[in-house]
Amino acid sequence: MKKSKNLSISFELSDKQQAQFDEWKGAIKKIYGEYGHFKWTISPTGVGNGLEVWSSLAKTTLDLTDMDDW
Repeated sequence: MKKSKNLSISFELSDKQQAQFDEWKGAIKKIYGEYGHFKWTISPTGVGNGLEVWSSLAKTTLDLTDMDDW
């Protein structure tokens, strides 16, 4: 039985998304003194990808979905 190639998952933020993420994580560090852990969720919609990041420290989610990029 031939082994298939392992799945490779890669995602790059746009400049706009990166700026939003940097501001958000900077606010988390200012409040809590550290970044904590982040959980990224990529949700294919058929048109584009939804993108959210969850902060375990702040217990909040930042929606980085950029529908203008679809």
